[in-house]
Amino acid sequence: MNLLIVDDEIYIIQGLLADIDKAITGLDTIYTANCYSQAMNIFMEHPIDILLCDIEMPFGSGLDLVEWVKKNYEQTECIFLTCHDQFSFAQQAVKLNCLDYIIKPVEAEQINDTLCNAVKHIHEKRKEDIYKEYGRIYMKNMFEEHTIPEKDENGIVEKVENYVLEHIQDMLVVEELARRYYVSVNHLNRLFKKRFNMTVGEYITDVRMKTAARLLETTQLSVVAVSDKTGYNNYSYFIKVFKKYYGMTPKEYMKINRKNRG
Repeated sequence: MNLLIVDDEIYIIQGLLADIDKAITGLDTIYTANCYSQAMNIFMEHPIDILLCDIEMPFGSGLDLVEWVKKNYEQTECIFLTCHDQFSFAQQAVKLNCLDYIIKPVEAEQINDTLCNAVKHIHEKRKEDIYKEYGRIYMKNMFEEHTIPEKDENGIVEKVENYVLEHIQDMLVVEELARRYYVSVNHLNRLFKKRFNMTVGEYITDVRMKTAARLLETTQLSVVAVSDKTGYNNYSYFIKVFKKYYGMTPKEYMKINRKNRG
């Protein structure tokens, strides 16, 4: 979580830097600027989560800066820091949707409490945005699952099937496959159950085991190499899955089938 302090008085910035406790507030980096233009440059070079800004500054006021920030970096939370307890400033702060409005001089406890609240507010807002995005994706998937024609559903299954066959050596995650073809995991599993009488995960295992058996029968690859070529980085797990699938270890299978072929 990053903070930018903007004030034309250097001693104010120095005092704030001395008072702000990163451990308490949860801040990672604190940037400083003495004027409007410096602040703009910092925004364009670094992600800024919180802006703590003086109102009255030469060459562009804090009000102007916050207005620019709200237009270009709407996720940034803004806090005004000013010597003037004027109602008109407070009105403008509300109008600009600022998170807080602090009157100088400010005690260390107050500034840390204010920043803690800002960090908490940002985390809650981001969590809410994530939930909204999950909801949007869920509704989109629900709509698609009831409107995809059977021809297109078959096309989705074939695309996933081909992808699995072409990437059997890679890590294959069902959730990522579903996202790749814009359907939900449940719907993709239903389509595979309908076509292959198995879930996507079971289908991936089935392809991997058949590929492993073919390699053990027809090549001189070691069991470790076969494990790697079928997407199992964990050799012990590969042996466990293979034995469950074929009733024998890969070495036993290799000895029997290579001998029979010879």
